[in-house]
Amino acid sequence: MPNLFEKARKSETRIQSDIDLKLSDTLKYYMRDTKAALDLMYRRSRCLADFDTANKNLDRARQKNKDIQQTETVQQNIKKKFETISEKAKDELNDFKNRRVQMFRKNLIELTELEIKHTKSQIQTIKSVIQQFEALSS
Repeated sequence: MPNLFEKARKSETRIQSDIDLKLSDTLKYYMRDTKAALDLMYRRSRCLADFDTANKNLDRARQKNKDIQQTETVQQNIKKKFETISEKAKDELNDFKNRRVQMFRKNLIELTELEIKHTKSQIQTIKSVIQQFEALSS
């Protein structure tokens, strides 16, 4: 009987360790991808702020009737950059969503397979203990 409890304790420790590792891998991947998405959104926000500043500068230039062509050129360049970043952000966020779903799915499948493997091991341990009891009682 003490042998069963010792094997069960070791098995439970190993199972919990494997589950913790698998789940922490999933979260680390998610955090890394989330950080990349946040960085992209920050760059987009900075570009939007630059675009707003360029629009204000263009309004001032028109009011003063001074350097209008140069200010319009700067404003158009920043607008193109903002639109490019926005389009890239849409694509990357869709990719992020797809990668995240695939990664969660893959890790949950691996976790389930790992739990099945450990459960089979526990069943074998219990069967061997039952056989030992039957041998002792006969």
